Amino acid sequence: MKHLILPEQLKGAVFLPFMAELGSVDETDSVRIDFSGLRRITPGGLAALSSTIMTWRKRGQSVDLCGFDQCPILGYLQRMDLLKMLEINLDEEFQRHASKGRFVPVRRIEHDVQKMGAEVADCLAPGGAEYTHPLSNIHSLVWYVLTETANNVRQHSSGSGFMTAQVNVTEGFVRLAISDNGKGIRRSFLDAGLPWAESLDDTSAILKALESRVSSKGAPTNEGVGLTLVRRLAELTDAWLLIVSGCGVVRIEPNQPLSSETLPDNAVYPGTLIAWVFPQNRVGAFDDKLHEAKEWAGLLQSKPNKTRFCS
Repeated sequence: MKHLILPEQLKGAVFLPFMAELGSVDETDSVRIDFSGLRRITPGGLAALSSTIMTWRKRGQSVDLCGFDQCPILGYLQRMDLLKMLEINLDEEFQRHASKGRFVPVRRIEHDVQKMGAEVADCLAPGGAEYTHPLSNIHSLVWYVLTETANNVRQHSSGSGFMTAQVNVTEGFVRLAISDNGKGIRRSFLDAGLPWAESLDDTSAILKALESRVSSKGAPTNEGVGLTLVRRLAELTDAWLLIVSGCGVVRIEPNQPLSSETLPDNAVYPGTLIAWVFPQNRVGAFDDKLHEAKEWAGLLQSKPNKTRFCS
């Protein structure tokens, strides 16, 4: 049996080693995950746990989740519906209150991505659907990032997707995470029959997916611009963006060049994770940011020169 003990803080520097631990589980392993020492977990950790545990169960592996009686954040895990998603029924010793303006519990990514994007944006930025509302730009950014990344799950992964999000009012950050238990970015390119994909490893496949007009659909249209624009919006809003697929890792951090690496110990994460953190006070005018991102990606046609010369 593979015994995984969750760290005290499932964020920051320990996050990639944790992802590597998840990826180190062999298809033949039975798994036990101990929650007893967990004291903080980000939406990225919640999404990763949800999709990975569902992967193991889908394979028919035995999965034992334990330590909840000693876990100091059991109530939080219940509020975020992690236990509900994993079909663990424990009594809730608290009163549930509306999550609007605070968090989006773990949920599956369903077919109607546009509707889900609107629901999540309404929850994280209440009232922001109105153009003149103070939260309208945050609402638009959340909707755009979520629908673009969730569409990738629906169209390319051939797996189930999970998402969750949270607003930290004190710190002023919005955290959004999506994870799927599909085939990963590189395999989606290979399955599309794209000849250049043969030479890619998982990290270079992520980098390729961030290029404009690169899509596993293989179509020379406007496909393949979603992740490109998400990447640029992250840079323009001083956000943190983490993408893990297979053993590949790509990170964007404020005022730092894009970086890429592999998971520790040659581990392979079963699927793709996208975790996004942005400061609310850096969103600015979303329409302007999106226009700038499209210009950067070469997606806007230059206006014709209407200058006329008279003799």
